[in-house]
Amino acid sequence: MTDRNKFARGSRDYARRRPIKPPSGRSFLIVTEGAKTEPNYFTALRGRLRLSSVDVEVVHPEGTDPVTLTKHAITLRDARKKSAKHGDRVEYDEVWVVFDLEQTHDIRREQAKRAMHPKNAAGIYFAWSDPSFEYWLILHFEYTTAPLDCAVAAEARLRRSWPEYQKCCTPESDVIESTPVAVTRSIRCREYHVTSGGDGNPCTKVDLLVCSLNSATRPFHRFQL
Repeated sequence: MTDRNKFARGSRDYARRRPIKPPSGRSFLIVTEGAKTEPNYFTALRGRLRLSSVDVEVVHPEGTDPVTLTKHAITLRDARKKSAKHGDRVEYDEVWVVFDLEQTHDIRREQAKRAMHPKNAAGIYFAWSDPSFEYWLILHFEYTTAPLDCAVAAEARLRRSWPEYQKCCTPESDVIESTPVAVTRSIRCREYHVTSGGDGNPCTKVDLLVCSLNSATRPFHRFQL
């Protein structure tokens, strides 16, 4: 083998060991319950923030209950850790699970408690909505603490402001540009339930994930939150 061939092989090995790094410097994994609504939203938000699919990976697994979603997130996180040890990829900086709480009597509320228990989900972040992700979208148009007992009720309320809304919709730019006011309203809603002794419906923590994504992009692409 010539010295040239040795050098060429060494170059390939070196290139293979170089990890794929997110342009922003931070890597996110978002595991969603919804197959369309949430992925479409986070893809649109990612584009607005000028983040790439390497920065923010959005995944929708087959299982949709909180426990299954969390287990899937942990599996992907651990697989990425192994990959990072081999120098192929970097570890995720943040892993988020996005799900709905649905109706008050729904079994998924108990599932959510199990999924979010520290012993089951150490290092995992949660962005749940009560009753559904549509409440987060509602906050882009209006502030309300009127009870929404199920996802259907939340969708009906959302269509008052967004008549064309369907599960397969991708938010237009005007909706995404309303993110700062939605964040403010979401915080205000949680404070309302604390100060008034409310039952937590409606409510969402999607703003926490949005704020984290916003902080990952370059300053001139950020929303003023």
